[in-house]
Formats: sequence, C-alpha cells, structure tokens
Amino acid sequence: MPICQLKTNYRFEAEKRTAFMNEIASAMAELMEKPLPAVMVMLDDSHMLMNQSEDTVFFGEFRYLRDFADAEEKRQWLEVFADRMLGIIQHYTGVNPYRIYMQFTEMTRESAWKYTPPDTTN
Repeated sequence: MPICQLKTNYRFEAEKRTAFMNEIASAMAELMEKPLPAVMVMLDDSHMLMNQSEDTVFFGEFRYLRDFADAEEKRQWLEVFADRMLGIIQHYTGVNPYRIYMQFTEMTRESAWKYTPPDTTN
C-alpha cells in the first residue's frame, strides 16, 4: 500500500485540505501504478520551526513499492515523483521549496500490505 504522511504548520481550509489530499493520492496512484483505493494519505497539523522561523514548512514521507530495472530507472522515477509532489505542495500552500523536506522509503513486498479489491459478485 502506498502511504504518504504529511506534516505542516500550514492551516488548510477544509475544502482546500480535501482537494490537496485527493490530488496527492491521485498522483501517487498514477506514479506507482496502483489503484486509488490502495493509497493512504495522512495530513497532520504540527507545530514546526525551521531556521528559527514558524513560516510555512512541510514534511512528507512517501512509502512506495515498485520494481525497477536498474538504479538509473529508480533515480529517474524518484526525481519525477519528488518534482510532482513538490509541485502539488507548492500549488496548495505557496511554501518556499527550501522549507519542504521529503523522504522516500522503499518497502519490500513482504513488509507491505497487499490491496485486494472488494468482491462485487455478491
């Protein structure tokens, strides 16, 4: 299951927060080639300080499961992934890109939950 944990001191309005989380989830599903119902996005309001300033700051951890042909393919994919998430975060918050920290964690198949679509034949 692709998982995204986001923390920020940016205060979203309710509708904007939902739109933001939906866009993050949709982009992750597309980039990871996973069904949207398998993507989890968490967003926490946090008290955050960076460089002695409480200006808007953003932290995101993205856990993914994906096979790559080689290290170069992985590097290129992670660059696209990071750029896409950066663009979405900046679009919704206007945060300075130097105040965004992203962590990408690759999971093994053994340690990841496998999404099984609901049985709709009943």
